[in-house]
Amino acid sequence: MKPFHVHVGVPDPAAVEGSDAEKAAAFLDAFRMLKRRIDLMLALPIASLEQIALRGKLQAIGREAEQE
Repeated sequence: MKPFHVHVGVPDPAAVEGSDAEKAAAFLDAFRMLKRRIDLMLALPIASLEQIALRGKLQAIGREAEQE
């Protein structure tokens, strides 16, 4: 299988201004978003998917950030 990449956008928690609690919450949110996407990617049945289908599923996971 030929390697490819998928962009997974997450808001930059370092750009958050506010109290220490608000900054910490931004980093926790970013962590949760990344963890969810990684978990979804790891759960894909890679061995049984054709490359085109796999790419589509990974891109859908990456687009999830735009909907949150």
